[in-house]
Amino acid sequence: MTRNLITGGTGLVGIYLARQLLADAEEVVLLARRAELPLGAADLVGRVTLAEGDVGEWVHVVEAVRRYRVDCIYHAAAVLSTPCEASAAAGFRTNVGGTLNILEAARLLEVSRVIFVGSGTTYGLANIPRHVTDDTPHRPENMYGTTKLCAEMLGVQYHRQYGLDFRGVRYAMIVGPGRRITHNFGDWSGIIERPAQGQPYIVHSDPESPCAYIYVKDVARSLVDLGRAEDSRLRRRMYNVHGFAASLREVTDALRRQLPDARITFERDHSEPMRVANRSLRYEMDCTSAAEDFGCATRYPLDAMVADFITEVRAARGP
Repeated sequence: MTRNLITGGTGLVGIYLARQLLADAEEVVLLARRAELPLGAADLVGRVTLAEGDVGEWVHVVEAVRRYRVDCIYHAAAVLSTPCEASAAAGFRTNVGGTLNILEAARLLEVSRVIFVGSGTTYGLANIPRHVTDDTPHRPENMYGTTKLCAEMLGVQYHRQYGLDFRGVRYAMIVGPGRRITHNFGDWSGIIERPAQGQPYIVHSDPESPCAYIYVKDVARSLVDLGRAEDSRLRRRMYNVHGFAASLREVTDALRRQLPDARITFERDHSEPMRVANRSLRYEMDCTSAAEDFGCATRYPLDAMVADFITEVRAARGP
């Protein structure tokens, strides 16, 4: 039985990844700054091991890897866009320094594999191409994208220099129950989660702007599939994975097919930061390599995602 360590283990990706690994009869250790499960993850009580630690602290990382004798590390811990812009130093410490700590601990303690949760922001924001392939040049335009690109390049270097089995996936807009609902990017989850809770929701993004969506359950499945793929099948260390493209207007239509009485109001924010945020999501990732190399497939297109999202919210599940 494989024992997996998930960094950022109590966040959205960490919780759903833990559920997927447990469903596949694997052991899970969640590493987080606070060793407690969020309210929506009561189903994990007694089924996962909680480890308190900060990936930015070398001692915390090496102690967790040594103590729990993990076979595989899923590295999902990160400081996201807004906090990165507020403090470049804090973003670098966690996103770059934390990744270096994970890679070095894996090398020294002979962890078989490190799976990295990357980001499509490495390709840019306002100037990102409409169609992105695995070979599209990276041109990050904010601190978050810069640190995520640096982190993935560190992983590639550890593979090149030490033979560490590093693998990773870049995603665009990950959505799911419990995702933090912020002004610039929160609409993509909030438009489903709030009505599913019986609450109204005000959309501030451009309702006609398409977004590169992926549901958190597809994220979890793709990470596990990549982690289990034979190394001989992999042609690269980092892969793009895309769910589907949809505008908020299309999401609203899909939502109302499930919840006809959903109360959604559009009050578009025309500010420059919001325009940049909307432009930064208007791309599609070519997933050919991921499909061919480790069988990646979208199991939750728009209507299936909305239906399952509502079910999860009403079951009070999430991070």
